[in-house]
Amino acid sequence: MEQAAKAELVKVKLWLSSLNMTDDNFGLIHYDFQLGNVLWDEHEQHFNVFDFDDSMYHWFAMDIVTTLKDLLESGRQEEQVAKAESFLKGYRSVLSLDEEMIRLIPWFKRFDQLYVFSRILRALENSDIDNAPQWYDGLKGKLKLINDKTRQEFQHLGKNKMIHWVTPWIIFLYIFTKDR
Repeated sequence: MEQAAKAELVKVKLWLSSLNMTDDNFGLIHYDFQLGNVLWDEHEQHFNVFDFDDSMYHWFAMDIVTTLKDLLESGRQEEQVAKAESFLKGYRSVLSLDEEMIRLIPWFKRFDQLYVFSRILRALENSDIDNAPQWYDGLKGKLKLINDKTRQEFQHLGKNKMIHWVTPWIIFLYIFTKDR
């Protein structure tokens, strides 16, 4: 089962193995860097980041993907553009962004889809509980829907078709390159 996901995994693994790893583009990343995992300390005037359980060694561009996933997948397009511009301005104030890595963002997004898909599959394994609360069954239903949608996207990718998340990422690439 999961033939489309397996085919996608083969493609993404092959692509990742072709990437150059340097100290400037690869290292320890947070991998869950989203608004819900950042708190502003008004007194100290700085941000605190937490929830490091998904941390891994990966290309730094992957942290950009997980952040932008949080920023670009909800709200109106104008809000998405404003959020992405603010994020990029802040990111660039601390680290440089390698343009080649940025052009590869859609591939990093594909890795992210596989990662999330596999985590949901694992969470759903042996998840039947007698007398489970109603919220639990609702959560399981939502997770199943997410993975059903992702399965369809893997099938579309296998046929080289565009999928729904491409448009927000094109917005990001436009924002990134417009100041160049």
